[in-house]
Amino acid sequence: MEENKEFSVWAIAGFVLSFFGIFAVLGLTFSIVGLSQTKNNQRRGRGLAIAGLIISIIVLIITVFAWIASFIIMNTPITPPTKI
Repeated sequence: MEENKEFSVWAIAGFVLSFFGIFAVLGLTFSIVGLSQTKNNQRRGRGLAIAGLIISIIVLIITVFAWIASFIIMNTPITPPTKI
């Protein structure tokens, strides 16, 4: 009976999108939907939904830090070396 259940398309999409920086928000959302679909064994793919959720959170944290770092670097004035 287990083999007849379909995979949650939301869980698969959430897992795939979780790897791409700006799309990690969609990956997070899709993974949450996929997680709710796989609750109570309605569909397969709960592991993919959980992995997509975790990866999305990690990628979003890295993306936010990268944006902050680039903003700081771009707004730091470059001073020419002084002659001694």
